[in-house]
Amino acid sequence: MSEARAELPIREPPRLPVRRRAPGGARVFGQLDRLLSLKFLQLFGGTLGGVVILFLTVDFADRAGSFWGRAWGKAALELYWNKAAVVAYQLAPAALIIAAALLATLLARRGELTAFFALGVRPWRLAAPIAAVTIVLASLLFLLGERVVVHADARAEEIQVKRFNRWGDWATYHAGASWLRGEQGRIYHLGPNRNGGWEPATVLEIATPFRLIRRIDARRLEPAGPGRWRFLDAVETRYALSNEPGGIVAEVRSPALVESFPESAAELELRSGRPRQLSWKQLREQIVRRDRLGQPVREWQLALWERAAYPVTAVPAALAGLGLILWRARRRRRLPLAGAVALGIGLSMALWAVSVIVHAASLSGGLPIWAAGLGPPLFGCAVAGFTFWRA
Repeated sequence: MSEARAELPIREPPRLPVRRRAPGGARVFGQLDRLLSLKFLQLFGGTLGGVVILFLTVDFADRAGSFWGRAWGKAALELYWNKAAVVAYQLAPAALIIAAALLATLLARRGELTAFFALGVRPWRLAAPIAAVTIVLASLLFLLGERVVVHADARAEEIQVKRFNRWGDWATYHAGASWLRGEQGRIYHLGPNRNGGWEPATVLEIATPFRLIRRIDARRLEPAGPGRWRFLDAVETRYALSNEPGGIVAEVRSPALVESFPESAAELELRSGRPRQLSWKQLREQIVRRDRLGQPVREWQLALWERAAYPVTAVPAALAGLGLILWRARRRRRLPLAGAVALGIGLSMALWAVSVIVHAASLSGGLPIWAAGLGPPLFGCAVAGFTFWRA
């Protein structure tokens, strides 16, 4: 009987289908990421709105005595409407720093940070949703700067200059005349651009090594077709060559003089305005054009580097504000909300000081141009890396 029993086949129990479900930890962390992101956005919106309103209020109180004239209220309203966009763009990194510091402080005051650390949650895991939200905000910040801020800044300055007579260094970036280097040893001195031409205009023709051989002065210079230019009320002066006695050889006056020059009107046109008031595409065009025409380009190149680095700086800046509070919480040091705001303001001022120093040094030639773009984000990365390492 034992042998018969041994020959019986052994049946395996039927296997039930297994449903694959997401791990519970993943669901928990997904909810945590959403909660942290939503709270961070709320704190950022409140902080940025409060800072912008405070700045504009103080600025209006300081400049109220200079607002005068007919319908000055409407002009002041338009001025501060444009200023609000510029100030929001400029203070967004500081608002991100303060919002991240406030978020970490709120978590620490409720004991949630202690619970996270006890469960083995790393500080970098808490920073992941903050970094993701900041990257999205930084992209929107770049688009805002290109679509809105450059025009708002130019309009605000125009209102201050033409309506309230606050000139400052406005004429430096809206010069009425400029010296331009052309082809074939030709130098242009062009006045303001009016109706597609320049009034007045002077063209100098230089022979090697450096000798003036011809000069044309005109009341107006305007294009007369492809490769052709018309001088109105022109005076053409020819000078002696190097192997002839010095002095004027001939001087001819003409109501309309037509000359053939290889430069086009677009190649001689320089945009007026500060570099920060030009879009990314316009900045690149002006750098190439100014360099070809012999104009200084360092400030425009500097503005291009800073335009690219500004939204990038927001990400390490926000992480640095979060890391400062996590570091203190790890050391069991409780911080009030006012202290978190003070730390955020202090870090924002340090970031601003670094950007101002590297900008001035790069503009003067003491540092390469790319240092102005890489200085602030590298400083933010250093602070964020150190604080999270200590946390």
